[in-house]
Formats: sequence, structure tokens, C-alpha cells
Amino acid sequence: MNAALLEEKIKKLLFSDDISIYVLDAINDEVINYDYSNGTIVLKNKESYTDFIDNIKLEIDPSYLSSYMNYISVPKLEEKEKESRYAPSFEYKTLRGTSYTNSYLTFDYEGRSLVLIVQRKKNNIDDNNIEDDVKYNNLVESISDSIYKVHNVFSFNKNSNVNIKSIEDYINSVFSELINTHTDVKNALNKNALNISGMADGTLLIVDDDLVTRNMIKKIFNGQYKIAMATNGKEAIDYLEENSKKGLTESSDNILGIFLDLTMPVLDGFAVLEYLNKKNYLSKIPVIIISGDYEKETKARVYNYNIADMLEKPFDFQIVKHRIGNFINLYKSSNSLNELINDQGTELKSLINNFVDSYRYDYEKNIKNLTNYMTIFGKQVMKDYPEYNLFEETINKMADAIMYYDIGFYAIPRIILAKKNGFDNNELDIIKKYPLFSEKMIKYLLSLTNDEEYKRYAIDIAKHYHENYDGTGYPNNLKGNSIPLVAQMAAIIIMYNNLVKKDKQTASEEIMKRAGSMFNPKLVQSFIKVINDISSI
Repeated sequence: MNAALLEEKIKKLLFSDDISIYVLDAINDEVINYDYSNGTIVLKNKESYTDFIDNIKLEIDPSYLSSYMNYISVPKLEEKEKESRYAPSFEYKTLRGTSYTNSYLTFDYEGRSLVLIVQRKKNNIDDNNIEDDVKYNNLVESISDSIYKVHNVFSFNKNSNVNIKSIEDYINSVFSELINTHTDVKNALNKNALNISGMADGTLLIVDDDLVTRNMIKKIFNGQYKIAMATNGKEAIDYLEENSKKGLTESSDNILGIFLDLTMPVLDGFAVLEYLNKKNYLSKIPVIIISGDYEKETKARVYNYNIADMLEKPFDFQIVKHRIGNFINLYKSSNSLNELINDQGTELKSLINNFVDSYRYDYEKNIKNLTNYMTIFGKQVMKDYPEYNLFEETINKMADAIMYYDIGFYAIPRIILAKKNGFDNNELDIIKKYPLFSEKMIKYLLSLTNDEEYKRYAIDIAKHYHENYDGTGYPNNLKGNSIPLVAQMAAIIIMYNNLVKKDKQTASEEIMKRAGSMFNPKLVQSFIKVINDISSI
């Protein structure tokens, strides 16, 4: 490295003493680390770019990882440089809680674009920001641990003699610990506590132009619920509109159920049903139709709106009381859960999307390679073994589906991943369960996908590529052709992709050595036939 050129770049960053300097050369797989002190730059060490990235992933707080990776990407960093006259900078924390500020520059050296990082340990930090960051990171970690614990509970073998009540108690204890430790979570949950407990004042809305009917229903529930009344559909809609504008205040009514007549002046019951359907009330509040019109066509039309029930006039008081009580409890329980989910829906979706984005970023190169490998490999298998019934469209789906192969890897606690001296049996058991988490993630991510074949390939790869042909793999110890074909193929190319990073010359030999133990010998033969095409990628 040209020291004069390096010093010239560094001086533009206006740094102080006691810093570290890194020059990242992704093309040559090299990172050079310098120390700078008392005006002197001194070479400290060199390491491979791959090792540098691996170490960063082990050391940096995961909440900063995605942004960190963006700053060392040459194209993204060049964009940031164009946006400002100053060198881009980024503050982050390590898992040990140490804070750093990195400044960045790109520069060309012998035809290569390099990234220069000047790393400074942060000393003058605002205590409140530290407290907020630590609090947030601890909260995220606690939620992750709670989800992981509950996930493990549901991983029990269905045939094992596990007391369901004990599982319920365990889950309650997990989340009790979470909300007692983090008051913000507790407050969010308590937003719906009154509704959950039934202690909030509930209101029944009676919509009927018949005064006698309105008073009869009011008498049934007198003292049990607040009663709101409307004599026609327009009054009902006006009341609901006004009530919704009040929001979650003491003056707004907590509507627990609606009694609705069909035949009314101004606006009839069907107009109200249309309004309720459009505003999504029907999924939250039980609507009971009260009407003397019980023609078959009327019933069919009414039930298309997903109402709770229909009552025929005249009706029995006790039946009405019993039915509305049951419906209110049923809808209340469902709504409490839905509201809790919706309250945190944006954050939850954001966390999941960030998780997936990080995965795709971290695995970008692997995914690209494996997609190409699977396309080439699949066509050779199709040619060699017609009995597998592979087609070009099938192979394209397999190649696309392999992108999710390690989507569940981050479910393994980072305290385990950071270990460098091997794993104990309990840790190995946790690691061997992560393909099951991959399956759950893929089902969530592809829930809107209509292509069931594609979804099955994605799940089969992620869940079973760790299975060995001789039955010694995990998570299900599948053997031979009980392992899905796409997973058998994926296992070979994933292993090759890992081996070739270390030694391209011996990678194919290692694959052949594992024929019959890890891999299907027939598939290994097909793979070797296309090894030159694959190795050229």
C-alpha cells in the first residue's frame, strides 16, 4: 500500500490521535489494519476480507450490523460521499457496549476501489442516549429470548408425555418476566387490560324503529351494559361515526354488541350492514339481526355479511340475554388478541423485514452462487435421471427457492455462535433445531404465495439440506431418498460453496469423498460432470 497516498486520504478526515485505520480490499480478499498515534501510521496486521466480516458479525451489536455493512459497500458508500462534502461517518456499539465512530472514504488504487475506515473509540457520549440505546437493545434481546423460549416449548414431540397445563404455566412465566422487566411492554399490554378483564363499561347499540322492541332489549340488559339507541340506519351510522372520532377517551363508548332491525325508514338495516362491513366492525363486534322477515333469500343475504346471529320477533328474553353474553365474550377474547397484535404490528413487521433484509444482505453472494449452481446442476440431473421427473420450469423454481436455505440461522442465540472452542450437547441440540425455525419463517414469508410447489421447494431445502444420505443428519435423521430430492441437490452445492471459499482445488474431491455418506452417489456423479461450469462462476 502506498503510505503517502494513504496519509493524504487520512488527513482529509480530520481525526485525533489514538485511532485505528482499515483499508478494505474486497477484490483481493484483504484487509490491512494500521495504528495511528503521535502523527505516525504503523502497520498492525493483515487479514482476509472474509475473516474481517466474520469477526465484525461476532463483535458488533446486531442492531447496527445492517448499517455497518452498507458503509463498507463501495457503491453505497460512493453514493453517500456524493451527498455530502464531508466524509461519511457512522456510530455503532459492540456487544461489550463499547461505542465507536467510523469515518469512511473510497479511493482507487491500481484499478481497484478500496474502502478506507478510520475508527475512533467514542469517549464523550451523551449518557441519556447510551441509556436509551442500552434499554432498547436489552428490550429487543429480551423479546427475542422470550419468543425463542416459547418456540422451544412448542417443539416438544407431540407423542411425549408433556402436561399441557405445565406448558401454559411456563409460557405465562416467560412473558410475566418480560413485562415485569420492561415497563414499556407492560404498559403496551395494559392498554387493553380493562377490555380483557371485562371491567370497562360496555355499550350495546340497539337500532330499531319500533319503540317497544328497543325498550324490551334495554330492559333485558338494564344495569349490565350502557345502552345506546337509534331509530333508523342513518342515526346508527351517525352515532358510530361520532363515537369513532372521540378515539380512546373516557367519553367514547366501548361498543360490545349491536342489535339491528332490517326494515326501517331513512336507511334500512342492509345499509347499516354495508357500513359496518366497510368499516370492519363485523369482525370486531357481534351484530344480531332482529326482524320479522325470515324469508330464505333474506337469511342468505344477511348471513353473507358474517353477522353473529338472527333473532325472530317476538323473541324469548333469556335466549337473547344468553346469546349476546356468549357472543360478547367470544368477540372480546378474539379482539383483545388482535388488538395486541395490531398495536405492535408495524414494529413486528419492521423487525421481521429487517431480519430478512439482513439475511439477504449477508447471504447475497452465497445466494447468487447457489442459484446459478442449482440451475446448472439441475439440468444435468434432469438429463442423467429421467426418473426424477425434472423439467426446466421445475429447476428454475428450485434455483429461485434456494435463496431461503439459511433463513433461520439467526434463531441460534448469538452467545452460542460467538463461541470458538466447540459446542456442548445442549448447544448442539439448539443448533440442530434451526432448520425448523427456517420452515416457520418461510411459511410466514411465502404465506401469500399461490405457488405451492415453489413454497414446498423452499421449505424442503431449508429444513432438510442438513440431512445426510446415510441417516446421520438433522433435524429428522432422514435417510436415502426419504430426503426430498431438492434438499439432496442443495446439500451438495451448499457444501461445495462453503468448501470453495477455503480451497477451490480440493473442493470437488471433498464432495466425492462424501458420496454415500452425506450425499446421494448418483447426484454426486452428475455434479462432477458439471464441476467445470460451476467452478467458473
